[in-house]
Amino acid sequence: MAATCRQIWVPPQNPLPALVTPLLGGRKARFLIPKHDQQMVGYFRGLLGSGVFSPVLDRRYPLEQIVEAYRYVETGHKVGN
Repeated sequence: MAATCRQIWVPPQNPLPALVTPLLGGRKARFLIPKHDQQMVGYFRGLLGSGVFSPVLDRRYPLEQIVEAYRYVETGHKVGN
């Protein structure tokens, strides 16, 4: 049985319909990645896999310490973006 989707208008980048649609109509919402973004993801995957690019992480925080992590970012001493 093929699934049918009802097109609804949403502002760009709005996750609300994906959360609400299954509750209201039992339908699934799909998010499509634009083609140029898929190519970009593949490009960066290749860089990461080859070792040409490696991200720099100066600190890691568990989720329970999110407040401390954000405070560290606000100090301006973090490395990277």
